[in-house]
Amino acid sequence: MLNKEENIEWVTDGEIGILKINNPPQNYLINPEFINIETLQEKLAGDIKGLVISGNGRHFSAGADLENIFNKTEKPEELKLNLIKGNKLLNYIENLEIPVIATISGVCFGGGFEIALACHIRVCTETSLFAFPEINSDLIPGMGGLQRMEKLTGKATTLELAFSGDTINASKAYDLKLVDYITEKNKALEFSVDLLKNIIKDRPLKVINMIMKSINNSNKMDIEKAMENDAEMFCELAVEEAKRRNNR
Repeated sequence: MLNKEENIEWVTDGEIGILKINNPPQNYLINPEFINIETLQEKLAGDIKGLVISGNGRHFSAGADLENIFNKTEKPEELKLNLIKGNKLLNYIENLEIPVIATISGVCFGGGFEIALACHIRVCTETSLFAFPEINSDLIPGMGGLQRMEKLTGKATTLELAFSGDTINASKAYDLKLVDYITEKNKALEFSVDLLKNIIKDRPLKVINMIMKSINNSNKMDIEKAMENDAEMFCELAVEEAKRRNNR
């Protein structure tokens, strides 16, 4: 099922949803909230067990269109509101209770890099490039990218990349734990879909949701509270499984 809307493209492959940033060739983000949260919720409703986020065409996303950003500075409160919406969207993606893979080809810069870092798994091609170039315009990443990067690769590397604006290749990104898999050119989407299918195959949606909730809780609560939640979810699933076995 293919569904095209302004600046996004949505397609499903069985129980997997594929969301493409659709503003080629660079896939600049018209707004930080590149898809409305309510729209994404509607698309994920039902039987979707995994999500892939990619760019349409050669590139994932070159980030924000700076001219568009600077034009909005005449109304700074409106600009701030747009960034807050973008932050809420990335927080929503990060906390989804289904696995989310960023499938990266070509450039993954600025806001595009921030989207990728909000995903649970990152797959890129061997020719992918990554950067936070905001410093070159005396700006900073505005949607939590530095915080997410610091958790993955540490403060020193994050500081270096944020202040230099340097571009790194796929191999370097892998060494820094910023990506999890590298594929041949034009193979990243196929690899990502196959990976998700292998992760979710034959797994009930409720079990997938609870595994993801447990993993996400590690970033939202202390270890004792997270373990208490795990125990509650385990018991709930065990009771349901016992009933199924008794009814066989």
